[in-house]
Amino acid sequence: MTLKHIAELAGVSVPTVSKAFSGSKEISEETRRKIFEIAREKGCFDKYNKNKYNKMVIAVICPEIISDYYATILRLLEEEIAKNAGLMIISCTNFSPSKEEEFFNYYSSYCRADGILLINNRKEIKNAHMIPAVSLSPSVNSPNIDTIEIDPTDAVGEAIRHLKAFGHTKIGYAGEPLTLGAEQRFRAAMERAGLLVEEELVCTGNQRFEEAGIEIVEQWMKRGNWPTAILAAYDYIAIGIIKGFRNHGLRVPEDISVVGMNDISIIPYLDPPLSTVKSFSEEACRAAVELLMRKIKNPYYVNHEQILFKGEFVARGSVAPRKDVKR
Repeated sequence: MTLKHIAELAGVSVPTVSKAFSGSKEISEETRRKIFEIAREKGCFDKYNKNKYNKMVIAVICPEIISDYYATILRLLEEEIAKNAGLMIISCTNFSPSKEEEFFNYYSSYCRADGILLINNRKEIKNAHMIPAVSLSPSVNSPNIDTIEIDPTDAVGEAIRHLKAFGHTKIGYAGEPLTLGAEQRFRAAMERAGLLVEEELVCTGNQRFEEAGIEIVEQWMKRGNWPTAILAAYDYIAIGIIKGFRNHGLRVPEDISVVGMNDISIIPYLDPPLSTVKSFSEEACRAAVELLMRKIKNPYYVNHEQILFKGEFVARGSVAPRKDVKR
């Protein structure tokens, strides 16, 4: 697409198109906007735009910034991007696959970023404009998007084996509607450990964060049947579980053992410190940014990489040998 073709589509002269891209004040904003929209639609905006920002702009698309888990990942990514003289901008999807795709298309075609990082993307995204893009996610296969996968499967298995070694066989799971993957890993880990899953002890709350944990404890108490040990889908739910059992006079770990997931920053300072599955790492964030920068700096780099990092089980004070509790 040449300047002449853009001029013909916009109904203006070639010099007008050239002045629009050079930032000339002789061109009205309405005309400039029309020319830019055509150029973006035809995928040649970057080719002609002479008024570029002096830093690499990296768009990070993530589910939310409410939780410490995602906030920590964003902090680690920002540090690595800054080391590479880049600027990070953030968009939150609120776990919506359609919004995720909308943001990706926006940053790849209309307001073109130099590169895109996706955190936990939830659907296959077509990278039609071949923008440098890397996904920090569990096994999402999107064409032309490299993947840094953080797989906590083995670490969840280690957590279940750890509970079993302490005499726990009646192990429950606590999650919420967005944590189906965690429940699947729990079930698989229980099977590998030779333990039966008691369906009444696998609970999904209607709320999120600590409220989900408290809600699930109330469900177990109403049934008069609760686990001696619990794997929570993430740490905030585990914190709610601890509070919920304390409301009923049961202590962690003396009466109930609890394991969370994500290893958020406050976990070592809880009473007791929470055993958890660390499902991200500084190394994974660093690898994601390094791979993205390699793709940005070399437009001919087309290798589709999938790099795997494993989660890590961190044993702390919230797990103890099973104690028989009156039912």
